[in-house]
Amino acid sequence: FSLPGLALATANLYSAVQPGGSLFGLQESNPVNPAVALQGPVAAWGQPNDPLVGQRMGGINVFGGGLALYNEQGALLGAVGVSGDSSCADHAIAWRTRNNLKLDYVPSGVGPGGVDQIAYQGDWKQPHCIKAELEDTVVRTLPSTRSKQASR
Repeated sequence: FSLPGLALATANLYSAVQPGGSLFGLQESNPVNPAVALQGPVAAWGQPNDPLVGQRMGGINVFGGGLALYNEQGALLGAVGVSGDSSCADHAIAWRTRNNLKLDYVPSGVGPGGVDQIAYQGDWKQPHCIKAELEDTVVRTLPSTRSKQASR
């Protein structure tokens, strides 16, 4: 859901998709098509002959772990998604991955610092997953996003 000028981490969707939230029902608007998602042989998944190539499996993720990728010129290139731990940990791992790729020239966002950082308070908050003190410390130690460079 990120745009060229506004990054929206999936962790920032949590509050909005809850009952009464402005995006309630979003996760049901594009359900996963299991007939496509589970095609296979599993050994081909992620390979050039992956049966999903050219297919649309659908699905909307409303938990942490998804971040938009922006290059040095601020162009939106795509996204990275991490899943396998808590939403909070997935967000932090995706954040560090995007930073290591140097694709974190985030123009603006709804999270703390005006970027797409996970928020534990405010309108776009995500609840703490395990221990508030630990997760707050992890977020404080994440690298800052990079500043967009002027066009040459």
